[in-house]
Amino acid sequence: MKEIMLPELVVVFLLLLPIIRPFIKGLRTQEGLVWLPLIALLVCVGLLPAYGFRLECIPLFVYVLVVHIRKLYTLISNKNRAYIAPYDENLAPILLSLLFLSLGAGIALYFAPSVDTALLNEGVRSVRLIDGARNATIVARVYETPDANVVKTADVRPVMLMVPPALGSAPSVDRLCGQLRDNGFTVISYSRLGFDAPAVSEDGKLRYPAFGDLMGLFNTFISGADTEKANQRGKLIEEERQRDIEFLLSSIRTGGLGLAPPASIILTAYDAGASALVMLAASPAFVAAHPEVKGVIAVESPLWSVYQTETQAAPEHTSWWTRLLDNLANLWPKPVQATGELPRPAIPTLFLVSDKVTNQKERNGRYSPIMRSLRLPSSLALLIAVEGAGTLDYADYPAKYPLYSLFFSGRSRAAWHNKDFIAGTASLMGNFAALVLEQPIAGIRHWETGLSDKTYVEAGGGWNLPDARSILLP
Repeated sequence: MKEIMLPELVVVFLLLLPIIRPFIKGLRTQEGLVWLPLIALLVCVGLLPAYGFRLECIPLFVYVLVVHIRKLYTLISNKNRAYIAPYDENLAPILLSLLFLSLGAGIALYFAPSVDTALLNEGVRSVRLIDGARNATIVARVYETPDANVVKTADVRPVMLMVPPALGSAPSVDRLCGQLRDNGFTVISYSRLGFDAPAVSEDGKLRYPAFGDLMGLFNTFISGADTEKANQRGKLIEEERQRDIEFLLSSIRTGGLGLAPPASIILTAYDAGASALVMLAASPAFVAAHPEVKGVIAVESPLWSVYQTETQAAPEHTSWWTRLLDNLANLWPKPVQATGELPRPAIPTLFLVSDKVTNQKERNGRYSPIMRSLRLPSSLALLIAVEGAGTLDYADYPAKYPLYSLFFSGRSRAAWHNKDFIAGTASLMGNFAALVLEQPIAGIRHWETGLSDKTYVEAGGGWNLPDARSILLP
């Protein structure tokens, strides 16, 4: 929903009147025009609690702030008497003001969300879980049909456990979970208080971790495959996600989420959670302990656990100068390389990645661990890259935060429009689930994805399931 455009247009109108004042005779004598920038600023400030942080609104907000500061002296110096604000009849500053206003307003309006950014409520219930072993509080969001008789019949609706990214958490996959629910799954997403940014509490409010932890998540997202410190933090996030997954699977099995034990579970995860899933899918102990897990979907998995710090043997005898240089070098971030042991998924695994994977530089860099793992002879995995998909596009971001998707866009023109990425991604995930489920499940079928045969698909060395491209073109 683009209702945010209404207050944005109000701001534009309030700022436009003082600019066009010289051209409209009736506005030249209006005393109240001097207050319009302040009102526009207050409207901009009100957007934050109403719609959250919107990156596309920043240029417009900056312009409003600059105009307000410019008029502030006028407001203060004339507060005790009637005042008719002066105006500039010079054409150059008027055109410049119109240009900056047009740029700010254009960015805000063009990149407005195409869906409502508020969390879904209908057909969603929250369950608070406590993992006493880790003193961790997890709030699960269960997406189910309003008919409770259908929801609790486990052999009718397979369960999809959705592990969101730590940075973005449950709100970044909320609409996707709702679409998967509509496609025939009971979907369980979650967020972890004090760990995810932002976590969603039981009452639906967003909770952020400490500022230092938040910056750590940003640094890991950007540099986890480059520097040792960020990579170590990424490995810790992967370990915590593994524990989250095992805890939630145990809760599902014991009825802690109010569901009968399901016969089939599809595990889906993003970012570090995706890496955790891939590692679990390659663990014989996990595979044996969870026969109900039929498939794994890993979205943009960085596989930080594969990276190691390159070490060099120190010479036996070194000069003080060499030792000084070594100590100074240790102050700089140490690089890491993807030289560790690769996972071999033993559960059918789908890697969903950006179409940047078709670039040789990216295949040898960011996606090197995935590509090498995929080619292992026993790797029961499949890789799909939708044309034009960026690193954030298999979630709610294209519809809710189009500007973020632009910054992390793919190589080619996108096969889907921003508003279609949620339904398209849900179709891909649902088609993969239909392929790997051992027996037909009522309501689970193949969905049209709208993709062409140009979509990049690569099967792993151990892939033995037929018709992999049917996931794209059912």
